[in-house]
Amino acid sequence: MRIGVFYDGTWFAHVSEYFATAHPQGSPIALEGLHDALRWRAHTSSGQPLADCQVSEAHYVRGRRAAPSPAFDAVLANAGVLRHDLELYHGREKGVDVYLALEAWDRATNAPLDQVVLITGDADFVPLVRRLTGRGIAVLVPVVDTHPGALAADRAQLRTAPLLQSTASDAPSWHELFAPCETVGYPLRSPWLGGAPGQRWRGTVTGWRPGQTHGFITDTEGGSWYVSREDIPRGFDALPLNARVSFAGSPIPSPGRDYPRAHSIRFG
Repeated sequence: MRIGVFYDGTWFAHVSEYFATAHPQGSPIALEGLHDALRWRAHTSSGQPLADCQVSEAHYVRGRRAAPSPAFDAVLANAGVLRHDLELYHGREKGVDVYLALEAWDRATNAPLDQVVLITGDADFVPLVRRLTGRGIAVLVPVVDTHPGALAADRAQLRTAPLLQSTASDAPSWHELFAPCETVGYPLRSPWLGGAPGQRWRGTVTGWRPGQTHGFITDTEGGSWYVSREDIPRGFDALPLNARVSFAGSPIPSPGRDYPRAHSIRFG
């Protein structure tokens, strides 16, 4: 089974950051581990040998920023993901859904592919899904299943259009997709990056300009971390420079980000 994975880059960045900062898992998604989880689901649902279920290609579409992250470009390359950059118009993305849909249709029909995985939640992809399934090409759309304590903003931002879910051949939640990866004897790579959940880091506040809503922390190993005002202790509008802090987070930047994000900040 030939599987093609097609990422709406901005959507995936939101999903991965949600798992890293707002979900109990506390870790971004690892691309290689995600691809392995998709292979495993194809293997178990179709009954085909695991070796025959392969992610044969993957594509990532997003507006290109003026200062792209070489580190994330390397992450994509190492996972075998081809990046497609679109120009930003007045700082905003335009045409990503059209480009991604055309790329998915072209590769699915010409490669050809047996299954298309769409990493998006946009109802604009419903016509594509209908055309693909009409040609006998299965379509999988992972759905974010926000935990009960998730903020309303997270639920709204990560909402998958109900019509997209119902039109897809398979629409598992991310939890359902990754659940086999947590079982004893799972033979493939983990879908999670970083250290164990609950791990805390120590560092020093090295950047926070007056009036800004974010700053930077340098950990004890010299790594830089982004920190937002919403993640600092209650009652503070900023972190004082040179303050010693501890924090949680994965040292691997979320997809589309230049720095890892620190959260659950504590002084001392």
